[in-house]
Amino acid sequence: MANNIPLTSGIRSNLLLLQQTSSLLEKTQLRLATGNKINSALDGPAAFFAAKGLSQRAGDLDGLKDGIGQAISTIKAGDSGITAIEAQIEQARGLTTQALGALGNDANSVKLRNSLAQQYNNVLRQIDKLAQDSGYQGKNLLVGSGLRVDATASSKSEVNALTGISGARATNVVEADTYAITVVGDGAITGNSNDIANAERDRGISNVEVTGFASKSAFNFDSISIKLSGGTGKDKTFTITEGTQTFTQTFTNAEADAAEAAGTVLRFSASFASGTRVSFDIDFNAIEDVADTAGVGTSVIEKNVNLQVVATNENGEAVTRDGLSALGSGKVANGENAFAFDSGTARITLDERQILGASSYTEAVSSAYGTGAPAFTSVEIASGTVSVDESIALTATGQSFNYVTNTFDSYTVVGTGANATGVTVAVSGGATTFTLSNVGINSTADYNIGVNTNELKLLATAGSASATEINATETNSGISTAVFTVSAASGFLDNAVSNVSITVTGSADNATITLSDGVGGTATASAVNLATASSTAQNFTIAGGVNAGATFALNLNSAGLSTTTVLDADVTYKVRGDFTSSRSASFDVRGTNTGQSATLETEQLVDGNDANNLTVQLNETNTSTVTVVSQNVQTDGQGLQLDFAQNFWNDRSDIDNAIRQLDAAKLKLRSASSSLSTNSNTLLTRLDFTASFSDVLKEGAGKLTLADQNEEGANILTLQTRQQLGTISLSLANQAQQAILRLF
Repeated sequence: MANNIPLTSGIRSNLLLLQQTSSLLEKTQLRLATGNKINSALDGPAAFFAAKGLSQRAGDLDGLKDGIGQAISTIKAGDSGITAIEAQIEQARGLTTQALGALGNDANSVKLRNSLAQQYNNVLRQIDKLAQDSGYQGKNLLVGSGLRVDATASSKSEVNALTGISGARATNVVEADTYAITVVGDGAITGNSNDIANAERDRGISNVEVTGFASKSAFNFDSISIKLSGGTGKDKTFTITEGTQTFTQTFTNAEADAAEAAGTVLRFSASFASGTRVSFDIDFNAIEDVADTAGVGTSVIEKNVNLQVVATNENGEAVTRDGLSALGSGKVANGENAFAFDSGTARITLDERQILGASSYTEAVSSAYGTGAPAFTSVEIASGTVSVDESIALTATGQSFNYVTNTFDSYTVVGTGANATGVTVAVSGGATTFTLSNVGINSTADYNIGVNTNELKLLATAGSASATEINATETNSGISTAVFTVSAASGFLDNAVSNVSITVTGSADNATITLSDGVGGTATASAVNLATASSTAQNFTIAGGVNAGATFALNLNSAGLSTTTVLDADVTYKVRGDFTSSRSASFDVRGTNTGQSATLETEQLVDGNDANNLTVQLNETNTSTVTVVSQNVQTDGQGLQLDFAQNFWNDRSDIDNAIRQLDAAKLKLRSASSSLSTNSNTLLTRLDFTASFSDVLKEGAGKLTLADQNEEGANILTLQTRQQLGTISLSLANQAQQAILRLF
């Protein structure tokens, strides 16, 4: 509503001035209260919007500071993980040093290295866990892009389908490759020559032989332990162990004396279910001559087997684990076997009982084994086909014992195989080989067998010498050959010839006859009348020695001797005991096996991504960024390339390989740490810059909008004074009208 009250010009002027002063005072008070000289676009549009733009930019930068700070924390998390991983690598390096200090092939050293290998694998697993646990707010700078190169499931199944092979896998895969897995070798078993020599020296045994073919169902790679107990003058007990199977045999002093009397040696032989055959000669004197041990102790013989497992990559490079190698030099073993290439490591687990089923080999024949093995110097396939594995037992029967050569002039040798009654072959005393044909289920095969006839007599069976044979060996001195005739002899030492001597003393009508068998046995007959015209019998029972209890019967024939004849005569005979085939001999035949093979293939199974890369925005327009690339410091082939312990660290080369990988991993870790440090320094610098620049923007905005408090304070004082003066002036202007009231 309009003001219709008429005011004087003086009052109206003063009122207008007072209203203006009040308005200015209100604005000044607002500036003073808010500290801003521009509080809205109405106060100054240009300055207001310019300041608002600066303030918004400063606010954006303040938001970026938080992101940069979090990025720095993410990098610090990764760097902490690298520091911990470096400590784990130093621990792993210490394990390799311990392993190098235990490189012996004795059981304790091997066991220690295997244990250290397991500890090494555990350390590598901890490295992977450290890397995987080093994430911060959903970003992990230590696991890389997630790219994975590994063996395909189908190829692992193909390899696992091989007989005796399981657990096929690839580790430390750097790039795609293929590994052809093949098994070759016929499983022929031998013993480590150095170990055999040491066993012969340390135990006093001789002619140690380790032979055989690995069994397809029970073979093992275990070493052979030969334990001997029995000091000087005592019986000797041998305990032969392979894996879980043990043979124990005691040889007595009486047996040793008998063997010495017979001119032979004792022989031990054992056939293990694994296919291993062990035999050796035993001489008590040699055993007791061993210094310090008195024959007591244990020897270990490492077993070698003709069996190779070969992995070949696509470039034709081959890595072989060989059963003929010495332990520590790439020997194939039960359990996991590793084949290391530059592209990765192929790993398979072998079942020692079945691996021969996957092997590729041609027909073969073993050397003879058993206590009678020395009788057959060689065995080979002469002709025909061997298609099925079998064992052939050899026996012999001696004929026509030759007392000059102390052996039989000829033998009948019988070879008996599975599903066959055997084939008989005549072998003359001078023969060096004979051919055995049509034996067992491989009836088309012929075998050439070398023979040592001096040893063959220990394998042969034959009855003891007849009286006629004994009489044929008679020699005499000082008496007629007609005086004595052997009528019977029995109980003499088996597998040997005893030299029986008859000594006659006294007079013809009162003679003393003394018998000696040359090996401690004696018998005596007194008051024997050799002058009578009739024939009488004199029976001797030997006392003492190895022939104790044997009987020797003589017919005493009248020779027309004068009763006063003084006798001093000698008669000797050779007496052969039974040949009882105390020894046995066999050989094994192995048929052809075509073998199996398969290929382990590696390829990229998982694509890489940048999900763990950290991109940090540095300005409000997102035109400046820093990307921190995730580093793979896990143990896989795309990361540190730290492979799990190969072959349980049985080989020095595997330990050396681990050391090289650890040294290379240290350099990769340093590179990864350097990359993180560089990015961290960049972000720290940018964080300081962003904070400073935000302050600059805020300051600039303040310059446009902030009020000068001093100035505004002065202004308010001035306006208050002006307001007071305006009030006084308005009062004075009103006094002119009030003077009219005084007229009344």
